[in-house]
Amino acid sequence: MPTTRSSYDRSRRSVCDEIDDTSRYVDAHVNHGKKYAFGFSHDAKSLLLLLLLYTLQGVPMGLSASISFLLQERGASLSDIGYFSLSSWPFSLKVIWAPVVDSIYFHSFGRRRSWVLPLQALVGLTFILTSSKINYLISDEGSDIRSLTFIFFWIFVLLASQDIAVDGWALTLLSRQNIGLASTCNSVGQTTGSFLSFTIFLILHSNGIIGLDSFMFFWGVIFLSSSIIVLLASERNSGPPIKSVKHAYEQAFNILRLPAVKTLSVVILTRALAFSAAETLTQHKLLERGIPKQHLAIISACMTPVSLATPLLISRWTGSSRPLDCVVRTWMSRAILALGASVAVLLVPSDEGIDHRVSLTYYGCLLLWYITYTSLSTVHFVSFMAFFSRISDTSIGGTYMTLLNTVSNLGHKLAETSIFFLIGATSSKLCIESNIINIADDHISASLCSDVAKRKLCTSRGGKCVNDEIPFHFIVMLSPILSYLWLVVARQRIVRLQDVGLAKWSAK
Repeated sequence: MPTTRSSYDRSRRSVCDEIDDTSRYVDAHVNHGKKYAFGFSHDAKSLLLLLLLYTLQGVPMGLSASISFLLQERGASLSDIGYFSLSSWPFSLKVIWAPVVDSIYFHSFGRRRSWVLPLQALVGLTFILTSSKINYLISDEGSDIRSLTFIFFWIFVLLASQDIAVDGWALTLLSRQNIGLASTCNSVGQTTGSFLSFTIFLILHSNGIIGLDSFMFFWGVIFLSSSIIVLLASERNSGPPIKSVKHAYEQAFNILRLPAVKTLSVVILTRALAFSAAETLTQHKLLERGIPKQHLAIISACMTPVSLATPLLISRWTGSSRPLDCVVRTWMSRAILALGASVAVLLVPSDEGIDHRVSLTYYGCLLLWYITYTSLSTVHFVSFMAFFSRISDTSIGGTYMTLLNTVSNLGHKLAETSIFFLIGATSSKLCIESNIINIADDHISASLCSDVAKRKLCTSRGGKCVNDEIPFHFIVMLSPILSYLWLVVARQRIVRLQDVGLAKWSAK
């Protein structure tokens, strides 16, 4: 009897899910009593270790953003910057070697420490060696984009490998009731690292206090020194061992074949499309319009406390069994706020106004927009990370978390790189004097900024080279439409994914 058999299978699966969820529920409530007894002190050292590791991961991320600014200042085109952005793609490709990181290690040294310690040391050495050559790679005479991209690609390969190990370590390092705080450590740590290497660096660099070479050397020493902390850390539980690399890849493919994972992958792969232009190009456009990079760095500094506080303020929701409810409820608010990117660029005052009374009002509005938009962006990031931590199978935790993070990163990098190349290809390089395109002089024309020599000619005549802004504004204006279409398609899928029992996410 097909109908009876089907009903029986559904009933049996439902019972299994309920048993699995009930066991997690009991485990959570047993640990909940421990939480009241110990607070977070039981996991305090583990949280501090994760916070340190994620902070170090954020340093090269912020530094690559700083270098993009420096390249633009020295005449690099958006296509050049788009090429350099390829250096961060290892975070979107790390799933390829994640099973290797999960399965190969020295048992006596620890499953995660076997990778984290040497990878940190290699990043530190790379920073120190690159510091002596960085001023030749970024120059007014023409930057070596290819070599710069290769070096940072190597750095991001090391960081992506470390991220695999750290994500897997977090699943076993923290107790079950505090597992949601792994995403908080990730967000707070990477925000802190980016703040130090983007905001603080640009302020110090703009005032001539520190050069890029000295800054890279300093962080190279910090990475090497932090390896000692990892060496002294205790890896009390690394999860069940994996039989072999082959078995790890088999489990990875089993994860990919899970219907729930397929649905979730489509959701997170497409979630960045609507916001890419606003998030990727706004600061570059403001820089082109005449906003000094140190002013943008100060704005980032003002936003940092918000980025750090937001994960803590929403931990009540991200630590629940339905962390993605925050995403659904605030999605369109973020979409509408994305329009502020276009407004911010259009309302940049003239060069004369930037240093006078207009600047205070403008900067106040710009800061308010950045704070509100960044808060919602952080809410969405932390919510998805909390959901990943909650559903990941600890038996292959590093690979599982890496798979989900990779799909998420891939969606962001595809959108980011595509936007750079798309805007670069559709925007003409124009010579502008006092924010007015000079069409009266045949020598100062759109074609004048097509290469280094012509850019110098433009600036020698008192002008500056900027990209045509129409494509940027057009794509930003599409944000609410694309966001609404995404939410219509994804809303019910997100609701169902949170209702699915944990057994449906098992790699076995």
